[in-house]
Amino acid sequence: MLVSINRCRNPYPVFPLGISHITGALRKNGFDVKVIDMGFQDRDLEPVLRDFNPDYVGLSLRNIDDVRIDKTQFFVPELCETVKRVKDVSGAGLILGGSAFSLFPEELLEMTGADYGLMGEAEGSIITLLEVLSGSHGESLSALEKVPGLIYRQGNIVRKNAPAAFPSSEISIPCRIPEIAGYYLKSSGMLNIQTQRGCPFTCCYCTYPLIEGKRARFRPARSVAEDVEDAVRSGAEYLFIVDSAFNTSNDHVAGICEEFLKLKVKFEWGCFLRPCNLTQDLMALMARAGLKHIEFGSDSFCDSVLESYGKNFTFDDILSSSEMARKEKIHYSHFLIVGGPGETEDTLRKSFENSTMLKKTVIFPFTGMRIYPGTPLYAHALKEKYISEPVNLLEPLFYISPYLTKERIAGILSEFHQRSCRWAVEDITPEQAKVMESLRERGIKGPLWEFLAG
Repeated sequence: MLVSINRCRNPYPVFPLGISHITGALRKNGFDVKVIDMGFQDRDLEPVLRDFNPDYVGLSLRNIDDVRIDKTQFFVPELCETVKRVKDVSGAGLILGGSAFSLFPEELLEMTGADYGLMGEAEGSIITLLEVLSGSHGESLSALEKVPGLIYRQGNIVRKNAPAAFPSSEISIPCRIPEIAGYYLKSSGMLNIQTQRGCPFTCCYCTYPLIEGKRARFRPARSVAEDVEDAVRSGAEYLFIVDSAFNTSNDHVAGICEEFLKLKVKFEWGCFLRPCNLTQDLMALMARAGLKHIEFGSDSFCDSVLESYGKNFTFDDILSSSEMARKEKIHYSHFLIVGGPGETEDTLRKSFENSTMLKKTVIFPFTGMRIYPGTPLYAHALKEKYISEPVNLLEPLFYISPYLTKERIAGILSEFHQRSCRWAVEDITPEQAKVMESLRERGIKGPLWEFLAG
C-alpha cells in the first residue's frame, strides 16, 4: 500500500506523480497495490489498511515545508502522524520515500520509527528491496547493501546506501488511478508529466541535483508522447511539465514538441523554463505544440544578484525570453527569490526598474532562501557564519542577506505592489479565488495566474 502524505493546496492541489510512477513499476512487476492520497482520502486510511492488509506500507513525503518564510507550513508532523495511524492498525513494514525524505533520510527514519527508507528515484530500488524482504535473496546484510538508496538499521547503527540514477529509458507511464486523477482534474484542472530527471545547473539554493543527480537524463520523446496520451485518456485537457527546467536541452524540447504535434489527442500544456538559450523558432514550435503557460525561474532581475545566485544568465536574457513568449501569445510569469546572497535595497530597486520593461506578465516574489544541507547556499551560510555546525535544518531555516531584514523586504515589496499590481506579493484574495473557481467551472484550464497580469 502506498500513501501520499501531501495535503498542500496552495496555489492548487498537485497530482502525486512520483507515487504514481512507483505504483506503475510495482504493478508491472506483479505486486498488488493500493494507493491512498491523504489530500482527499484521509478518512479512508484505516479502513483500507484493515481491508487490504498489506505486507508493506510505503509513505511518500513530497515537501518538508511550503518554502514560505511567513506562516510556514511544516509537513513533517503530518508524516509522523500518518506513521502512527498506520502502526495503530497494521503490523506492515514501513518504507519511507519521496523527494523530501531524500534530503533528510536519517532524521526522518529516526523520528518516525519506520523500518526502511529509499532515497532518490525508487522505481527500481523498491522492487529490489521487496525481493530482498520477501526472501528471494535472503534478508541479509549483504543483500540489503545492494539496494540503491536504501537507509536501514543494523542494530543501533543506521546505514545508508548510495542512490543510483534510474535509467531514463526505463521510466514507464505512471499509473493514474481514476479516482485520484479525477480529484485533481476537478480541483486544479490539470495533471502533470515529467520528461527528464536530473539537473546540471548551479542555482545556489536548489535541491534537484541532490535528489535526482547533476546530469540531465532525458526520456525518449515517443515515451513522453505515450504518457501524454494516457493522461488525456484519464480526462486531462491540460498538462504541466514538472521538469525543474524543461529547456535543459533545446534538442530535447524540439523532439518532444514534434511528437506532441503528431498526436491525435487535443491538449494544452505549461512548463518551467530557464529564461535563456531560447530562440524564436523554438518558442514558435512550443506554441504550435500547445504551450500556453511558461513559469520562468528568473529569481532576480538584477545581474549582480543573478551571478550571486549561480544562475548563469542575465536580465537581457530574461527580457529576450519574455519577448519571445509574448510574440507567440504564450502567457508567462516570473518567479523571484528576494533577499538571497548579494541582495541589497539597491539591487531590489534595480529589479523593479527592470521589471517595467516586461510586458503583460505576473511577478511572484518570495522572500528568503530556504537553506538545505548539501547546497552551495549551505556552504555560503557557513562561511558567512549565518549558521554554524551542527545545525538542524529539518525545521525551516531561511537565509536573508545581511544588508536587509525580512521586515524591510516586506515594506519594499508592498511599495512595488502599489506601483505595479503585476508584483503579486500577497496570497490571492478571496475575491480572486472565487473568480478562479468560476473560471474552472467554465472549463478554463491551466494555472490561471494570467488573470492577475497587468
